[in-house]
Amino acid sequence: MTPLRSIHLPKLNAMNTTDNPSSLMSAQDYRDSLRRYKPRVFVDGRQVDSVADERAFQPGINAVGLTYDFALQTRYAPLMTAVQHTSGRTVNRLSHLNTSSGDLLNKLEAVRLICQETGCAQRYPTTRAAPPNTPTVFTTTCTASRTRT
Repeated sequence: MTPLRSIHLPKLNAMNTTDNPSSLMSAQDYRDSLRRYKPRVFVDGRQVDSVADERAFQPGINAVGLTYDFALQTRYAPLMTAVQHTSGRTVNRLSHLNTSSGDLLNKLEAVRLICQETGCAQRYPTTRAAPPNTPTVFTTTCTASRTRT
């Protein structure tokens, strides 16, 4: 049996990457990745130049950014990170591919923690059940834009 070796694949896009691929992203890394991605987005009929800097998106971006910062804090790391079964790498809980009911419960607790801190209710596409070929919508509804540093 041939041992597995590491293969370096080219970057397909700039989302969810950092300068150091072995590290977890911070909120600032997340904002920078949004700036690199440059999606074509419209709000109220006008094109948005930078999703990361658009005022209308700040409460949601702050809430998602907090998920990255919490994963970096020792206090929250056990809840906000997971070990990816395919690579053995530690990843952010909210981008982790669930493989057990424990994973799902931990993700639910992570979302609750973020909601307590931000006042936001978020639905993540990785946990949404939908028929095949149904477009997945990322929804963030924020009732407050507070973040803790």
